[in-house]
Amino acid sequence: MAYREYKNRIGGINHWLFDQKEFNHLITRSFRGEEYSHVINGSGVVKGEQKYPKGYQDIIIPELKRRADFFSQVPALKTINPSSHNILTVLVGDKDDPKVAASRSYVGMKSATTRQSGLSSMVEELPSMITPAEMYEKLGQWNNDRSISILMFQLPFGGRAGEIIDTTTLCNRINITKDGDGLNQVTLGLMSLGAERYYDCCTPSGMVDLASVYLYRGKGARLRPDGIASFAGYEVLVCGRSAIVGEPLFNLLKRFDSTTLGPLHTRTGSGGATDKETQFKIYSELSQRADIIFSCMGFHPYKLHPDTEYFFTADMLKEGCLIIDAATSFRKDGRRPYGDVDPTARAKAAAYTLETGGVGPATVTKLVHQGWRGMLYQNIEKVRKALEDNKSVVKPTFAKLLASYAQAAEGDVADNAEKLYNRAIHADSHPVHAVDALEAILPKLMAQ
Repeated sequence: MAYREYKNRIGGINHWLFDQKEFNHLITRSFRGEEYSHVINGSGVVKGEQKYPKGYQDIIIPELKRRADFFSQVPALKTINPSSHNILTVLVGDKDDPKVAASRSYVGMKSATTRQSGLSSMVEELPSMITPAEMYEKLGQWNNDRSISILMFQLPFGGRAGEIIDTTTLCNRINITKDGDGLNQVTLGLMSLGAERYYDCCTPSGMVDLASVYLYRGKGARLRPDGIASFAGYEVLVCGRSAIVGEPLFNLLKRFDSTTLGPLHTRTGSGGATDKETQFKIYSELSQRADIIFSCMGFHPYKLHPDTEYFFTADMLKEGCLIIDAATSFRKDGRRPYGDVDPTARAKAAAYTLETGGVGPATVTKLVHQGWRGMLYQNIEKVRKALEDNKSVVKPTFAKLLASYAQAAEGDVADNAEKLYNRAIHADSHPVHAVDALEAILPKLMAQ
């Protein structure tokens, strides 16, 4: 079949990531010294003498710092100072409010990771008595502050603010060039349509990246020109339909050639009635078909099984499936996090994430990465100039990525590579194409 011209995004950090030899072990080494031999690891932390394998976060965050330091050696980028660009998190709630205690801890983790990437972290802690008018005034200031790469509200708000502030309306006023957490409904809509946009929602995007690791490393899937492994030929089940995880995840997967089942939810298969037997039958039929399960349900509305609080048990899974479990419900003693998949069912999976150290660190990594990209959006003219100055690197890089995915000769894709280069540098094209292109060529420039 003749080469078909590619018109979508090209570039992304995953092309570099999957070339790293230190990442080869991601789904092959033991984890936590237990029976877990095929864990997809998002963090790579070290506890005591047990060294976990390096994970997604432990490789990408230092690389972002390395790239940021390299800007000083690129004439068009040398005036960009990454440390002067902030990832802003807004936390609303009093220090003694238990409702925001978990959020406060999460914000601390994001701040520490941000600093490791070369960017700065900025946290605005606002009292629970703040009024909507005061909040909108502050948001206007943040939207116009060029030192802020991305901004996000840590939800839910605590105290009275959580009752009187309409957070949907508030988030819809976030400048979409700074909406790194995908809270603005315009961002969600563009992602759903597959249209040109600045960012994707962090957790769904992180989940897709972790699955790409498995498909590329474990199944030999081809990397698409945008840096995501092709899901072609796999039946993928999305479990959960929340506005910030399940629903955008479902829409993301449609673009990566998957056959997507679901999303499963509380009314699946029962026509709105509470027929538990019918629901369980359909839940099981779909999950037993799925090659890949993305789960983000939580236990609260379901309680399918009399003997366990987990949603998925071994008899509901296909042998050799992949499990990306983003659920973290706190139940029983209120301290230990639980996912959707019973740990005893993991033996049926080819690879899987754990409740801690899996999707969470991938989400934070994606957030920091998008803050890094936000810095480039704030300096898009300089990015385009850097691409023009390095056309001799951009075009061959594009041609190599296009030819690899299409299984074609580089000569066959030369015209397509030229068009994509021209799009990236054109002042009227969406900035995402220039930023993607810069990410694609930085490793080559740094190696010269």
